[in-house]
Amino acid sequence: MNKKIYKAALIGYYGFGNLGDELLLRASIELLEHSGISRAQIIVLSNKPDETEKNFNVRSLSRWSIKNITGALKMSECLIFGGGGIFQDSTGFKSCLWYWLIVRLAKFLGVRLIAIGQSIGELNYFASRLMTLNAFKLFEFVHVRDKRTYELLRPIKNIRVIIGDDIVFNLADSYIKNECAIENQRGKFLLNLRPCGELKNFLDSFSENINAHENITGVALSDDDEEILKSAENKINFSEIVRIKNFDEAYEIFTRAYSAVGMRLHFGILSRIFKTPVALIPYDVKVKLFACDSNIPLIINKWHEPAQAKIIPSDINNALKIAMIEFAHDGQTSN
Repeated sequence: MNKKIYKAALIGYYGFGNLGDELLLRASIELLEHSGISRAQIIVLSNKPDETEKNFNVRSLSRWSIKNITGALKMSECLIFGGGGIFQDSTGFKSCLWYWLIVRLAKFLGVRLIAIGQSIGELNYFASRLMTLNAFKLFEFVHVRDKRTYELLRPIKNIRVIIGDDIVFNLADSYIKNECAIENQRGKFLLNLRPCGELKNFLDSFSENINAHENITGVALSDDDEEILKSAENKINFSEIVRIKNFDEAYEIFTRAYSAVGMRLHFGILSRIFKTPVALIPYDVKVKLFACDSNIPLIINKWHEPAQAKIIPSDINNALKIAMIEFAHDGQTSN
């Protein structure tokens, strides 16, 4: 029988250089630490395990090796899907299939399954929806970050589904220290773009509105974002383009911004954390749902100036924290 070395194995879209997913990993690890699980008891499945080990001080193995995945599961008590829109087929049917297979493998090996900070969709194919619902039936509890996902999973029997917000919000407390000082240094307008089919129409329609702002800073959360921003320099009068790679760098940029417009979900989340007025371009349903929940203007067919988002509740994701403490200390979650 394999010895259980790790309390939890974490899986998500980690190690691909996307800031949002790296923040989700950090938030997942800190949530486990808050629950009494040390980094030595955590193993992460990553696209770049060496970088993940260096950046997060945890053991990491390749997410693409079935041998490594099986080994990590055999050594772990629990597999945790640590935030994000994992089950979706907007990028292809294979994504749902891959994660479904990992869930089935974990179940076969007798590993407990937990999901935190999840959203589902788009699911454009019947088979994707079937695999997604089949996978979630095997989880002990699922924490979701939007009402749409909650309503989709709530009818499933024998699992505990709780609703909260994106787990990256849990990183906010230690960073908002001196709000008066922050407000006195805001002078940038932030613009985030990412690859999508609607990008050209957006730039053609709204570049004049963007250029009406001063000190425009292009903000890239991934290498793809950086390339897109550079390709837009013929239409947007950037003062600079910056690539943000961690939460500390995000703090330095967002706390110096008076306004922001962006496409990525976690660009909107960081704007809300640092109280930067924002408007979002809903390239994906998760962005639209977040914006509607946070009272953030959406730029679709008409320009909307950025506005202050809803204030973050002080007890954000409190139910998730309680559930994770139960998991860590009692070895099971209550139903």
